[in-house]
Amino acid sequence: MNTVSLELNLNPELLPKLGLNPKQAEAVQYFAGPLLILAGAGTGKTKTLTSKIALLIASGISPARILAITFTNKAAQEMQHRVGKLVPYSGGMWIHTFHALGARMLRQHGRLLGIKPDFVIYDADDQKKLIGLAMEELGLESEKNKAPLYLSIISRAKDDLLDAESYLINAEASNEPSRIKAAQIYHRYQKKLTEAGALDFGDLIVKPVELLKEKDEIREYFQELFQYILVDEYQDTNHSQYVLIKTLSAKHRNLCVVGDPDQSVYGWRGADIRNIMEFEKDFNDAFTVVLEENYRSTARILHAANEVIKHNRNRRPKNLWTKADHGDAPQVLEFANETEEARGIIHEVKQLTGRGGYTYNDIAVFYRTNAQSRSFEEAARRDRIPYRLIGSVRFYERKEIKDVLAYLKILVNPSDTISLLRVINTPARGIGKTAMDHVMAYSRQKDMPLYDALLSAEQVPDITNTARRGIKEFLDLFEGVKSDLFSATPTLMLEKLLTNSGYWKMTEDLAEKEPQESLARLGNLQELVNAVKEFEERCVKEGTAPNLPKYLEEVMLASQVDAMNTETHAVTLMTVHLAKGLEFPAVFLTGLEENLFPINAGNSSEEDMEEERRLAYVGMTRAEKRLYLTWAGTRRVYGTTYPNLASRFIFESKVAPETAQRPGEEDVQVLASYQPPPSIPRVGKGRRVMHPVHGPGRVVDQIGSGEFAKATVVFDSGVRQTFMLKYAPLQPI
Repeated sequence: MNTVSLELNLNPELLPKLGLNPKQAEAVQYFAGPLLILAGAGTGKTKTLTSKIALLIASGISPARILAITFTNKAAQEMQHRVGKLVPYSGGMWIHTFHALGARMLRQHGRLLGIKPDFVIYDADDQKKLIGLAMEELGLESEKNKAPLYLSIISRAKDDLLDAESYLINAEASNEPSRIKAAQIYHRYQKKLTEAGALDFGDLIVKPVELLKEKDEIREYFQELFQYILVDEYQDTNHSQYVLIKTLSAKHRNLCVVGDPDQSVYGWRGADIRNIMEFEKDFNDAFTVVLEENYRSTARILHAANEVIKHNRNRRPKNLWTKADHGDAPQVLEFANETEEARGIIHEVKQLTGRGGYTYNDIAVFYRTNAQSRSFEEAARRDRIPYRLIGSVRFYERKEIKDVLAYLKILVNPSDTISLLRVINTPARGIGKTAMDHVMAYSRQKDMPLYDALLSAEQVPDITNTARRGIKEFLDLFEGVKSDLFSATPTLMLEKLLTNSGYWKMTEDLAEKEPQESLARLGNLQELVNAVKEFEERCVKEGTAPNLPKYLEEVMLASQVDAMNTETHAVTLMTVHLAKGLEFPAVFLTGLEENLFPINAGNSSEEDMEEERRLAYVGMTRAEKRLYLTWAGTRRVYGTTYPNLASRFIFESKVAPETAQRPGEEDVQVLASYQPPPSIPRVGKGRRVMHPVHGPGRVVDQIGSGEFAKATVVFDSGVRQTFMLKYAPLQPI
C-alpha cells in the first residue's frame, strides 16, 4: 500500500509522539488520494483527524490550504485546540461547520450572486414567520399554522439543491395541487428572503454550490486553495453538502472523510447514508481504514451495542472491542408506568451519587421524544436533584434575547424584514398592526424593502400621526448609532441600543406587575452583555477584530450541544438524537417500548427501523461504565393509558436477565425472549376488506399508527364502524 503521496515528505519526528494505535496510524499516514475512515463509536476519530492535520502541517503544508469540516462549533473549536497543542503554527486553518464555511465563502464572494456581505442568517423561528408572511400574500392566512410543514418541505428541497424556480416548474408539471401550493409558498418565501437581505441555513450550502458552479474563477480559486480536505461525521451529510465537498476536492482529490454508518440517525432531516456507504463507488481509488478499538466503554456495554446493531442489514460489518475491563453488565429495568420509571431512575441517580462515586455531571438520561422529559423533570424536582434540560428553550431563543438581537440585526442589515416586524413596536411606540399593514402594502406596491417604506412613512396613506411619530422615533434610533457600527465595540453598540431603544427601561418597569419576571429578563439581558464581552475578549486573543456582524453569525450558527453548560453540576436530560458525539460515565436509555423506541414500530419500513436501531446503538455507546435500559409496562398517551411491550432492542442486546432490580423496590420479572407485537393488518384507505359479521366493505379513513392505528369502514350493508386495527378481525380482499 502506498501511504504517502509523492508531493508530501512526512515529518518523522511527530508521528511517534501521537500515541496512535496501528489502524489510527495507518489512516493518519495515508495521503495518496481519497480516504474513508470508518470510525466506530469511541474509537478516537477526533484524535485521528487532529493527528492527520498536525502531521500535514508539520510536513510543510500551509495551514491555510487545509479545510476541516465538523458538525458543531464546539467540535471545530476542540479540533483547533488539539491541533494547536500538537503543532504551534496552525493558525490560518479553515476549521468550520458546513454552515460556517458557506457563510465565510459568501461573505467573501457572495456579491457575484447578488448577495451583500452584511446578510443576516434566519433561524427556524425567523423562517416560519417569513413563511407566514408569504402565505398571507398568497391568500393562505387560514393555513398559517402549517408553516412548520412548509419549512420542512423547503428545507428538504434545498438539501436536494432544488431552488424555488426548479421546484415550481416540477410541481406544475406534476399537476398535484398540494405540491403546487408548496412550490408557490417556497417561491414567495425565497423572494421575501432576498428582499430582507437574509439567508436561511439551506442557503448557506446551496448558494456556495451555485457560486462554484456558475463562477469558474471562484471554483478554480477554492479548488486550488484547499490542497487537503477532511470531513467529520460524513454519514450525516445531505446531498447539497455532498456536492459542495465533491466540487471543492475535485482538483487535488486529497479528500479524507470520517464517519460511521451505524451512527447515521438524521435521515429525518435530510442526511443521506448513501454518501458514506457509496464513497468507494464515487472514488473508485479510495482507500478504507476501519477503526474498531474503543476507548470509551466497557466490554460488556460494547457487546450489548454490537448485538443490537448487527440486526441491521444495510451496514458495513464492524465489531467494537476494547482492552478495558469487562465492567458491570448493562441493567434492564422494568417499571409499571412512566411516573414509576422516572422515580426509579432518580432513585438510582441518588444511589450512584451517594455511595457509587459518581457526580451529577457523570449521569445522563436519554429519551426518544421531547415530551418524555416532563416525568423526569418532575421526579428530579421532587427529590431536589439538579438537572440540565438540553433541547428546551435555549438562552438565545428567549424572548428578550431575540428582541435585542433583532435590534442588532437591523443595525447590521436594515432590510431584515422579520427583525423589523419583531421590534418596531417593542417597546410600544404607537405603531399598531393596522399601521404596519399599510406600510407593508406600500412596500409591495412600490417594490421596495420594508425599511425604505418606513423611511417614506409620510407618503404612506391611511396611517395615523401617532404611528408616523413612532416610526420616526424608531428610525432615528438606528440613524443615531449607525455611524459607530465599525468603530465602536459590539458591547458598546449593544448597551447603546438597550438604553436608547427604551428596552432596558421597559424591562425594569415590568417589575411593578411581575417582579420575578422582570428580574429574570434583566438577568438575561445582563448575561447577553457578558456574552458579547466574552466574544470580544476571545477575538482579541485569536488576533481578529471583534465586530457585530461576526458576533451575530456566531450566535446564529451555534447548536444546542454547543450551548451545553457542564460547569454546573447537574444530571443531563436530553433526546437521544442530541446525545450523538457526547459521552457520560452512566447512561439511562429510557422508554424502550415497541411504538415508542422504536417509534411507530408496527408501521415502520425496514429503512426506518434500521435508523431507529442505529439510534439505540448511539444511545448505548454514549455510556462509559454503567448502562441502564428501561421500559414501562404502561404509558399514558393523550390521556389514555395503554399497555406496552418491551422494545425489541432490549432483547437484541442479550443483556436482559431473568430478574431486574427495580431501584429501591422488589425484583421485577423481565421477559426472557422477544415477543413481537400482534400482527396489524395493513388495510389502507380505499382498500376493500372482509369482516366475519358485517361482510365486505371499504376503508374510508385510517388514523394513527402501530398499536394505536384505527380504521373506519363503510360496509356494503350500509353499516359504518371504526375499529382498532390491533384487534379488528378485518382481512384485505
